[in-house]
Amino acid sequence: MRILFHLAILVSALAVAKPADADDAVECTRDALSLSHFGRDFDACRRVAKEGSPLAEYVLGEMYNRGLGVPRDYSEGSVWLRRAADQRFAPAQTALGYMFQQGQGMSVNHAEAVEWYRKAAEQGYAEAQHKLGVQYSEGWGVSQDDVLAYMWLSLAGTATETSAHVDRATVTKRMSKQQIETAEQLVRAWKPTSP
Repeated sequence: MRILFHLAILVSALAVAKPADADDAVECTRDALSLSHFGRDFDACRRVAKEGSPLAEYVLGEMYNRGLGVPRDYSEGSVWLRRAADQRFAPAQTALGYMFQQGQGMSVNHAEAVEWYRKAAEQGYAEAQHKLGVQYSEGWGVSQDDVLAYMWLSLAGTATETSAHVDRATVTKRMSKQQIETAEQLVRAWKPTSP
């Protein structure tokens, strides 16, 4: 699912790229599609990112955060992720939320993590839905709410984030039958926002 998402972004990036930049966009996107080779094409990603491609900005941010192709630098990574996140690029929003959750290069801030996860989750991005569900389950950055945890974890599990089912089973054990019914109604009524 994530591969298809990145592939769709590549197609849109290539559609707006100048002919000379198309090769750089392809090189940078190859990193996004083949995470085992992340960091291989730093210069290509940097050129495309400077032109405002959210996919390239995201890849560049992850290169810095993981120390792939460049020395690890969370500060620089967060700059590039925020640029992509501000363009409503769900993987970057999720990655930025994770940085706040873990305190990578910044103080831990669960409330800020929740806001970034929510932005991506509302677009239908399964990884963010899973992370947001866990935040509600644990009460990190939000009031603990099993109904909303169940809803987000169910949506994530439906979209192939399979470990969300395990987390939802844990939440379900704490819930009443009425709470589960309410959560199921929320799942059925939920609609993603467009990116």
